[in-house]
Amino acid sequence: MSFASIGYYGPYRLLNVVNTGQSSRLWQAYDDRNRQFIGIKTLLDQFTKQKEQVQILKWEYDVASKFEHPKLIAIKEFAWDGKIPYLVMEWFSAPNLKMWVNRGYAQYCSGLPKLLPGMVESLLYLHSKGWTHRDVKPDNFLFNAETGEMKLIDFALARKIAGGISKLFSMKSKPQGTASYMSPEQIRGLPPDIHADMYSLGCTFYELLTTRLPFAGDSMSDLLNKHLSNPPPPVTQRNKNITPEFLELLKLMMAKKPEDRPKNTAELLQHLQSIRIFRRPPGGGDVV
Repeated sequence: MSFASIGYYGPYRLLNVVNTGQSSRLWQAYDDRNRQFIGIKTLLDQFTKQKEQVQILKWEYDVASKFEHPKLIAIKEFAWDGKIPYLVMEWFSAPNLKMWVNRGYAQYCSGLPKLLPGMVESLLYLHSKGWTHRDVKPDNFLFNAETGEMKLIDFALARKIAGGISKLFSMKSKPQGTASYMSPEQIRGLPPDIHADMYSLGCTFYELLTTRLPFAGDSMSDLLNKHLSNPPPPVTQRNKNITPEFLELLKLMMAKKPEDRPKNTAELLQHLQSIRIFRRPPGGGDVV
């Protein structure tokens, strides 16, 4: 009998469903042996027999189990319960940033001065290990507003950074990522690079500061074309409490050409730490 049928995956006791995505589900569970809460990521029932989906889950473990950083969620184990694959990860009890945006700017804005540099730090670590995330968006950052802690999650689309001769001869591939945050080069199917993550992070910053996406379209094609050629509406249309120097940095992050963005993530972090983001301490009334 599968442990899952009586409330377990392997030795882990399932407590409650935390989030359900397009192909997977996240559980809060309890490790009775080590007496600690853990997270369990499983595939939805209709995907458990799809080889490609199982490989994606296993890939996330193969990639992320090598990482060790306080701003990245720790992936601990890939296992099977009968015919059901699952991931075991660190338990971090906090909503993702998309949830915070949906709750309203006033609920999270006081944490932004420390949160934004922390998000860059998480990507700096990932990039320093030779990986690009490829799906940077508010949904993939967990944030505890009380403690200020955050975690980068979901490494299913992560790829080794292409470089040198291998980058020159890399074939174009099917675009992967989330359309509302996808860089122009991702849309074109070009090899993964840290600058694509930088663009997506710029889109994420834009949304956190305005509670709106930088681009919207009547169709998927329309949306992607705007990423390729249109400038986003000025942040100050929604939030006037942003300094000119941060607006200039955000403009660089969201430049259409990768070479026009900051040279690397370390440079981006250094620049961000040297300027003020807000004219005055952020407040709930800033966004109109």
